[in-house]
Amino acid sequence: MAKARVWRKTLILVFLIFFSFCPAASISGDQLHEGDRILSGPTLTLGQAQQALAFYEAALAGVPRDQEPLLTRLARVCFILGDMAPETLREDYYDQGLKYAERLLREQPGGVAGHYWKAMNEAGLADTGGKLRGRKLLPDIMDELRRSLALDEAYDHAGAHRVLGRIYYEAPRPPFSVGDLQKSLTHLTAAVRLAPDTSTNHLYLAETLMRLGETTQARQELEQVLTSSHHAVQPGGLAEDRREARRLLEGLSGD
Repeated sequence: MAKARVWRKTLILVFLIFFSFCPAASISGDQLHEGDRILSGPTLTLGQAQQALAFYEAALAGVPRDQEPLLTRLARVCFILGDMAPETLREDYYDQGLKYAERLLREQPGGVAGHYWKAMNEAGLADTGGKLRGRKLLPDIMDELRRSLALDEAYDHAGAHRVLGRIYYEAPRPPFSVGDLQKSLTHLTAAVRLAPDTSTNHLYLAETLMRLGETTQARQELEQVLTSSHHAVQPGGLAEDRREARRLLEGLSGD
């Protein structure tokens, strides 16, 4: 963990020195676009995502005002890193992403990005922090996702619908928690409608349908996973979704 922080700080220092003689517009433009280019690559690695984080952090240091675009990217890339990183580093990235999302909310309280990325990084913290922390964070996660839906339900490949649908799928049923398969079905159906090219939307909907006993529809959704072109979080996840879809299809074929 310490080595990762030192490596990242070294990259940031190099970028700051190199661009110290450039105008702020160059930093906020060139650095931002380079980070975007890295994250959009088809074979994103952990090291590349860390490099994109360093670009964005270096750019943020040179932009005293109108930081919303960079804060959005920073909150997002920290969530991506939390998804990709080894277990010992995940919590640190999610916590860092949460701080950027909270800064974004202070600067742009009416925008969807701050609410959404706050919820996503809190969800990451809930996942890494055990059941007690998860129960503590769940109400705020769901509130922020609902706010995101009210502002832009299609944001991030219908991310708020996708995550709410998964929460209702995974959580125990009342009175213990909020689990509700019909609500899961509603949200994930909306996610597929709004972002039909996203593999995770189809995969999550298929798993909810399987639990409801709708195997024919579930099989159709799993087949859609195999032809989808995007993953909900990062490019490498597309192959993982397809592997899981094939595994589930094999199980259905044996029924």
